Amino acid sequence: IGITDFEHMKDLSHRVRELLNIEEPLWNRSIALPRRDEMGLFLEKKSRTGVWADSLTYPEFLGSSKSESTET
Repeated sequence: IGITDFEHMKDLSHRVRELLNIEEPLWNRSIALPRRDEMGLFLEKKSRTGVWADSLTYPEFLGSSKSESTET
């Protein structure tokens, strides 16, 4: 989209997070805290490229994340 100024990139990502109602991923987040919001985790998975990421749906992600949390 032609944005090269880092401050503009930060502002844009902040506004997108507000629109999607997801929390900002903190680099120093403790693993002792509860899991992050599901939409943020889903978008992290969708940020990858490939057939698997392209075909992943939110309901599929929710099903797989619930089964992963019960296995641990």
